[in-house]
Amino acid sequence: MAAGGTKANVDLGPGRLYYAPLGTAEPASGSAVLPSAWQVVGYTEDGTQISTDITSEAIEVAEELDPIRYIQTRRTTQLTLSMAETMVSRLALAVGAGAGRADTATAFELPAPDSIVPVMFVWDRDEVPSATNRRWIFRSCVPSGTIELANRKAPQKRLIGVTFDCALVDGSTSPVKVFPNATGQI
Repeated sequence: MAAGGTKANVDLGPGRLYYAPLGTAEPASGSAVLPSAWQVVGYTEDGTQISTDITSEAIEVAEELDPIRYIQTRRTTQLTLSMAETMVSRLALAVGAGAGRADTATAFELPAPDSIVPVMFVWDRDEVPSATNRRWIFRSCVPSGTIELANRKAPQKRLIGVTFDCALVDGSTSPVKVFPNATGQI
């Protein structure tokens, strides 16, 4: 029995994740080349998971048994990944020290909770952006939850697992912008 779908619309592949300091120029389209301030996160264990949680509340009136409508009262977006390149710059990113840490042998201290620095992320489907690329921009993200450094017996890799919460920037724009490709794939 045929499902009635379009095989070409089924997407495969993990894509690539980039990060930059808050306020870095955003790409204007899904096919635009990223400015040089954007750095690649690098290898991950399972790619990047994007999740949005929406909470709705019922509007009820005394004259009806069923709600007359629902209104969204909360929306949160998160990025979750396990970075396989266990470098000091990736640890700095995971603990909220921002996007500017270089990979050096200099000692690194975790930032104080009131010193967390948000970063921006861009997820690209294609390594070289073109009309077939899908792009997601996350405008302000901070680490959340447990940051896990997994040390395992070979052949397992060492990983830095982290989740980032995405927020509004100065209250005027959406925390997430999506550029579909030329056929509408996201």
